[in-house]
Amino acid sequence: MDNVASQQLCMNLLAADTEQEVIDLLKRAGYWDNPKAWRLYGDRDGNYATIGNQQSRPEAALVEKIINCVDARLMNECLIRGVDPESTAAPPTLRHAISRFFEGRELRGDVGGTARNWPSRRQLEQSQFITVAATGSRQSPCLVITDCGEGQTPSKMPDTFFSIDRSNKLRIPFVQGKFNMGGTGALKFCGQNSLQLIITRRNPAIADTLDQTSRKWGFTIVRRERPRDVVGEVRNSVFRYLAPIRNESGRGEVLSFDAETLPLMPEGNTALSREVRHGSCIKLYEYDMKGFKSHVLMKGELLSRLELLLPEIALPVRVHECRDFRGHSGSFANTLVGLAARLTEDRAGNLEDGYPTSVNLTVRAQEMIATIYAFKGDKGESYRKNEGIIFTINGQTHGSIPKTFFSRSQVKMSRLAKALLLVVDCSRLSVDAREDLFMNSRDRLSNGELRKAIEEELEELIRNHPGLRELRERRRSEEIAERLEDSKPLEEVLESILKSSPTLERLFLLGQRLSRPHRAGADGDHEGGGEGTDGESGKFVGRPHPTFFRFHRKKDGDRLVRNAEHGRRCRIRFETDVVNDYFSRDTTRGRYHVEVLAGPLDGEELDNSLTLHNGIANWSISIPDDAVAIGDTLTIQCTVTDDTLSAPIVNVATIQIVRPTTTRGGGGERLESHGTGLPGSGGVGRSGTGGTRGVDGPPEPTGIKLPEIIEVKESDAIWQTHGFDERTACMIMEDSEGEGDEERSVYTFYVSVDNVCLRTDMKAAGEDAPVKKAKFVFGNVLLGLALIHDHRNHAQTPVDSSVVDQSPLAAQMRSCKRLDRTEHGAQSRL
Repeated sequence: MDNVASQQLCMNLLAADTEQEVIDLLKRAGYWDNPKAWRLYGDRDGNYATIGNQQSRPEAALVEKIINCVDARLMNECLIRGVDPESTAAPPTLRHAISRFFEGRELRGDVGGTARNWPSRRQLEQSQFITVAATGSRQSPCLVITDCGEGQTPSKMPDTFFSIDRSNKLRIPFVQGKFNMGGTGALKFCGQNSLQLIITRRNPAIADTLDQTSRKWGFTIVRRERPRDVVGEVRNSVFRYLAPIRNESGRGEVLSFDAETLPLMPEGNTALSREVRHGSCIKLYEYDMKGFKSHVLMKGELLSRLELLLPEIALPVRVHECRDFRGHSGSFANTLVGLAARLTEDRAGNLEDGYPTSVNLTVRAQEMIATIYAFKGDKGESYRKNEGIIFTINGQTHGSIPKTFFSRSQVKMSRLAKALLLVVDCSRLSVDAREDLFMNSRDRLSNGELRKAIEEELEELIRNHPGLRELRERRRSEEIAERLEDSKPLEEVLESILKSSPTLERLFLLGQRLSRPHRAGADGDHEGGGEGTDGESGKFVGRPHPTFFRFHRKKDGDRLVRNAEHGRRCRIRFETDVVNDYFSRDTTRGRYHVEVLAGPLDGEELDNSLTLHNGIANWSISIPDDAVAIGDTLTIQCTVTDDTLSAPIVNVATIQIVRPTTTRGGGGERLESHGTGLPGSGGVGRSGTGGTRGVDGPPEPTGIKLPEIIEVKESDAIWQTHGFDERTACMIMEDSEGEGDEERSVYTFYVSVDNVCLRTDMKAAGEDAPVKKAKFVFGNVLLGLALIHDHRNHAQTPVDSSVVDQSPLAAQMRSCKRLDRTEHGAQSRL
């Protein structure tokens, strides 16, 4: 095939928008049915074992293509400067590379190296060099990903694009690709035949002049060959690419041609319009986008998904919608800058005031930063699907935990589950920690000890974050305020029902009512116009850098002396006048260092997190119970500093390990305290949901305080917010009140009075309809209370498993959290 014919075939393949068009073109060229024209991907007949074991979702696989484009641009910038990417002269990290190559400066401290802080004009300019375009039909779209990066020569394509498990990027510190396989993940999401077109040309400025193909464009098609039921043939699918030209060694080479430029990039909604001199273009035919049904730039569609999976992408990308959608000239393209940049600007007012906020945490000597996004209403659903916590490295999501995490009993943030998103930056993890935490596909977490330890630290962090607790209480108060008076009679009737039965009273009425734990103007809220507050509004106004950072209610330099209960976390409170993002912001970031000066853990790092909110810093420390004994004493130093402070701020605490204590479920009265203790000390640890304990006996479960009862109608906003349908009977929301030893669960019961079974009974009841309704409401509440009480009873009391198995309610609680049917045949959720 001569130069003109090769170029024509290449451009026809690029213009094709269905698999069948591609197959027809290759058949006419005599390639499709010619097995000698196709070469094994990676030169391995077992290549499906690697290619088929990549990302589990199409958008995650697409992200790997975009990351490869970013790497190609970084490599291009490094090579045109004459720097060996594997040498010590190359940038040591991704941020160093961005700062040097695209900002024209060396990275110093925390300043620079992130496109998130670039002006929008610069983001737009740089996004023109990496583009993603959606073409074809709405039902079976194609995606074209193009970059103006280093590119490859036709002769090098087998060793780059079509190699598997080689160390092409392994020793290059500033790129994200490591395993030489991630780009193959998209293949299984491309139609029935996994067709993918690749077009590439090496940048002439860095091309090897000894390579005879150095100035040519190379192109090929990848396809999947499924197994046939023929004796002696491979029993798995294999991937091959078009390589019809035989070289001296007898191996196939890809087609190539000469051309100065090719129209590979989009303009507006025209897919193949802008000329490109070098780089790579990949077209994915009939890509699986069933989860995305509309314009790729709409909220909740492909762009939003990519921004979640690339929350802090190293270089911006321009995304184009080139299918038959209507709109004005500016509605067909937008810049992918990452979720962090999009939400930090928050032009649409999606976030609650004071968010995002960030928290530093250390787990198993590994440092991470968790950024918390709290969305207003249900706005978070536009930016994520089921993710609650995402883990990133260099701005790319490597795994996630679903939002049900916030509903765990150890977290008790179910009221905020749809409003919260945490982004945990793991870029500082050591290499072995990354390997332990993430799968090589970079789209899911491993189930190991490190993951478990991180989850436990995050549970502690979210559960006790003062800002989130305030937000949860405010949401709860707002939700029930307008209905509280209407539900009061229900509660009074329920109380009279319970008190009429001695058995019910013993079960449920041992709990006590609690006043609101965080009143306006209370200590720590900084709403009274004191130090660190705005005198007019009473709101906290932090300084850019701290003038003090000391133990709560102590003077500068005072030593803290206190107890910590064995096997429980130790929490220490500081007061300061610095802004909330002091330890996580991009510039002149504050740093804190924890050091054990004396004691059994001398020199070791402790798992800890530090939340900073409106002048109060809550430091939570995990002291390994197998490394210390009751009576041991630790001396711990916390040092705070930044590049502007003349001297570090140092605080020293002396902590003695004491025997755990218990509290009463209702009043929080401490029943026992063993160990000598230190003057002025007090142990703080996570308490249970209540219970009393004798010196030698097990805890006796206490009762449950009477809940708030809210009737929900189909016309109410709550109906949609909490996912009610016509068969829902009752939903129970668990919150908590108090802190530390005073914390306990409180419940709100949402009973559907538009339940289809209830409405049917009420219609037939005539004048007795209100009675039917009352029975339905009280029946659901009593059933829910019984299940909660039974669950707490068996969870806290060590009993023989045969006894537990004899409890029908316990069996129901163990088997599922959703009751499929109530007495009326309605669905009830716990």
